[in-house]
Order: sequence, then structure tokens, then C-alpha cells
Amino acid sequence: MKIAFILPGRGSSGGVRCVSLVAQRLRNRGHLVRLLYRQPERTVRDWVRVIQGTIFYRSAPDWIRQFEGPVHAFEDLCQFQFDPDEILVATGVAECAKLGCLDSVSNPKVQYLHGSTSWAPQQVDKALSLRYPKIVVASYLKDLVETRGRGEDLFAVIHNGLDPSDYFCSVPESERNGVGTIYASLPVKDPETTLQVLGRLAKVRPEVPIRVFSADRRPKQIPSGSYLRHPTLERAREIYSRSLVWIVASRSEGFSMPVLEAMACGCVVVATDCGGPKDVIEDGVNGFLVPVGDVDAIVSRVQLLLADPTMRNRMRLQAQETVKRFTWEKCVSELESALHLVAQSDEAGRAKPMII
Repeated sequence: MKIAFILPGRGSSGGVRCVSLVAQRLRNRGHLVRLLYRQPERTVRDWVRVIQGTIFYRSAPDWIRQFEGPVHAFEDLCQFQFDPDEILVATGVAECAKLGCLDSVSNPKVQYLHGSTSWAPQQVDKALSLRYPKIVVASYLKDLVETRGRGEDLFAVIHNGLDPSDYFCSVPESERNGVGTIYASLPVKDPETTLQVLGRLAKVRPEVPIRVFSADRRPKQIPSGSYLRHPTLERAREIYSRSLVWIVASRSEGFSMPVLEAMACGCVVVATDCGGPKDVIEDGVNGFLVPVGDVDAIVSRVQLLLADPTMRNRMRLQAQETVKRFTWEKCVSELESALHLVAQSDEAGRAKPMII
């Protein structure tokens, strides 16, 4: 198959990372795959920030670089030239909403949704209204397509995977002693709740180390010794591995790769019920789900786990069993089958749903 993944940009976002991984694995299977990404117009101030980031944070991930095939930037998708029979896979809500500009192009098209972009409901409605097959990475997105979009266009639910050679417990169990999280300033990640939780834990359990990594500058509420910006994979794995409990306090998550990564490294995860985590976490069995924005509930569950090693160990083992169900091999095989069916769709772009 010829496949073009259309990305909203390049950089360190989880969606770009996952699509690049999937694209490389499809290429390894012999498919002709390329990545297209939107090139934003930049002001002088933007370029200064880019240069500063390159100089001072060379470890900042550019996930597209892990893809070994052709990569092209575009400014206007409607003017881009596609190969005959190339399957066009728009990824992310923004590009899925703009896919309608290619109605006159005869290539098979599919929308690959990794999140709902809750801060832009009109963009979500536009994406869901387009009559293209839709592949989603989490069950809550399936519900979204069925309730707010054209439910008959839902094609497949295909979860992301995890590479066990990347994420595993990398330190002796005796050295696991802290609580960890990822900080992000985006509103959808709910930085206010994250900071409140960390502040509360520092007061009630001052003896427990708190470790945070991030792509953002350190907020003043987090001590410098607890914060690492742009960690390498090895350092991120170590931070996970030294944590007894991992916190995900977001308002909305797509599939939420950090939940799987933390579980694979031996953490018990306390996550808000914000979308993707509920496809992985069974509350009280392999982790905890709490209401979005509920600082008291997050702190309570973390304290419960810290105080009860027997419960924590039981849930940790259950979590590590859960992770085994989510592999990139399974993800790519399901996506490969879905794209084969999309390529065989009729002229109106309809294909038989294959709900997985």
C-alpha cells in the first residue's frame, strides 16, 4: 500500500510520536509510507524560540526523526500533490477537520483520531461531520463519534502499543521510593490540579521524593531538584522506575501513553477519568481512576497506596499484566487491516466498519 500520514506539525507531542512509530513499522512491512506535516508560518520571535530550544535543549524530542522514510512539509494541504492510489490518513482533530478540502481528490481517505481537542468544539464537530472512515485510539472517542458525529462512519478502535524494550523497571525494586508525574502547562493537562496535588503531597508526606519531568519550563511551585526538562528515554524510564505511584491529572487524554509507560516500569497509576486511561485502568484492580479536577481524591488514593505496600504490590503486578495486551505489533496489524479495507472502499468513501 501507499500511505501518507498527514500530521498537524512536528515535534514532541504524543500523537506525532505514536504516528511516527506506526508509520515506521508499516514501512518495515514493505508499505510505501511517507509523513506530511503542516509547516506553520513563524514570526521572528518564533524563530528565536526555536533557536534557543535547539541550543539549550538539544534533547527535546522531534519524533518525526525516528521515521526513516520520506518526510514533506506543507503549508496548504489543498495544493499538495498526492500519488495515485495513495491512502491519505489525516491524524489529529485539526487535520481531520481540514480533510474536506480534498473532496475533489480521488484518493482513499481516513481520519485517525488521537484525541477530542476539548478546547475547540467547533473543530471537533467539523471533523466528525465529514463522511470519511474514522479510526480512533480509545473507547471514549468511539462514543464521541457515535453521539456527536456520523456513527456509521466509525471504522475501528485501535489502541496504541508499547515497546517493552523501551519501558521496563530499570532499577532494583528496593530503590523505588517516590511519587512521579509529567507536568504540562496546556490547560487540557490541568496544570493547576497537578501543582495542587504535588503541593499537598509535599506537606503531608515530606519524606517521599517527588519527581517530575516535562517539556515545559519549571513552574516556581516545583523545586528544581525534583524537575527534569526534556529527559532522554533512559532518564524518563528511570524516573518512572523510581516511583511507587504515578499521577496523571489531565482534563482530557487521547490514549494516554504515560499510563502504559508508568505501568510497564512498575508504578501504580492514579489517573483522572479523562478519556483514554479508562481503557487501561480498572479502578481498584490495576490502578485508580478519580474524577477530573478532584485534588482530594488524587491525594487520598496516593496516600492509600503509599501506606499499604500489600495493596500496592498487588495492583503493580496486575498493571504489568495489563500492559502485555498493548503491543505495537497488534496495533500495526489492526491498522494495516483497516487501511486495506479503506483502500477497497467505494467511490463515496464508504467502507464496512471493522470495530476492534
